[in-house]
Amino acid sequence: MQEYSFKPAPVRKTQTWAIKDDHLMRRGGSTALNLAKVTGASWNTVTYRGTRSVWLHLHAEAGTMKIEYTDQGGARDEFFGLIIAVLATLERVNPSLEIEYGYSAPWRLALFILGILGTLAGVFFIFAGATNMTGRGQVEASIVGVALIVLLLPVAWTCRPNLKAQTYAPDVLAAEIAHLGGPPMPDPDQSPDTP
Repeated sequence: MQEYSFKPAPVRKTQTWAIKDDHLMRRGGSTALNLAKVTGASWNTVTYRGTRSVWLHLHAEAGTMKIEYTDQGGARDEFFGLIIAVLATLERVNPSLEIEYGYSAPWRLALFILGILGTLAGVFFIFAGATNMTGRGQVEASIVGVALIVLLLPVAWTCRPNLKAQTYAPDVLAAEIAHLGGPPMPDPDQSPDTP
């Protein structure tokens, strides 16, 4: 059994994870997650002001197990090693699982609402500028309106509720993660517990 230790963020304690007998567990955690019983999973990566945050959420009847990391944390290769090991185990014990890539449904709905409200505010600013509702500053109001529409209409469009999330099989996602700079994928013919 190999252990993976990393700091998810600078202000958080080091976490130690392991996979044993197809169960994912964190040292000090209350339960182990049987990877064969995972019913859903989501992977996402977001970069904000030069810091990349990544996470894998695994959903089962017992609840959701979250593995999270930011570039400001420590032991980046350990984190990606754990993710690759989890995906290799899922490929072996739960091959039909499709992993969603992107924001979860509640986040997409929140971003959709934000995009719609921002777009409507942009239309209002353009209307206010065109009809001289501001008394002065018609040009500025119109510029703000156009900026809101240009920035937030694409957010609403890409997060619309009827849009199905992009999904990957565990092995395909592992290849994508290795391409992002994670460690190489393990040999699929070898169990994670095999030396």
